[in-house]
Amino acid sequence: MQRVLTRLFALWLLAALCLPAAAQEAGFLNSPKGFGAQYRFTESDGVFHTATALIDIYGIPTSRCSSPGIRFNFSRQYIFKQLESRGVSFTLYAGPGLSAGIVRDHDKGRWFDLTSLISENPGFMFALSGDAGCRFGFGRKVSLDLSFTADAGIHVRRNEDEPSYAATSLSIYNNGFLQAIYPQLTVLFKLQ
Repeated sequence: MQRVLTRLFALWLLAALCLPAAAQEAGFLNSPKGFGAQYRFTESDGVFHTATALIDIYGIPTSRCSSPGIRFNFSRQYIFKQLESRGVSFTLYAGPGLSAGIVRDHDKGRWFDLTSLISENPGFMFALSGDAGCRFGFGRKVSLDLSFTADAGIHVRRNEDEPSYAATSLSIYNNGFLQAIYPQLTVLFKLQ
């Protein structure tokens, strides 16, 4: 599992490095969900795109599991409001996107149990996402972004109760809704 996650992250990083001329901002994302990297590409004055790779740490801070997951998100953001005062710009945005990754999900049937080990295997997650946030620009080089993301999708994993490797479980990706209230703080740097 760890080897697959490493290869997926390396593949995403390689693809992101092949697009430096188009990327206008790049930065580091930090959240209770995990940490990762984000690239922003501007399409027009009122629209921009974000590509995010996130190391999903669900269950690790509470010692419920020992291996992280990885997920990717690509979103199209629409700017609703822009203000500027004394060299600080403020941008309010929201938009749809897609998410996919190999992650653990909230155990079905257990409400908010933070003590027992996660009993379900990690699996593939595919979801439609919705982002909303605000960006604070300080001068020309650095900006801070505070955002929230909700994922509505499915989680496909190998069923740990079945001895056959062909037995899979398909369910709603619960963490997509449960973790929607977790803020994401991104420090962005202009590349051009």
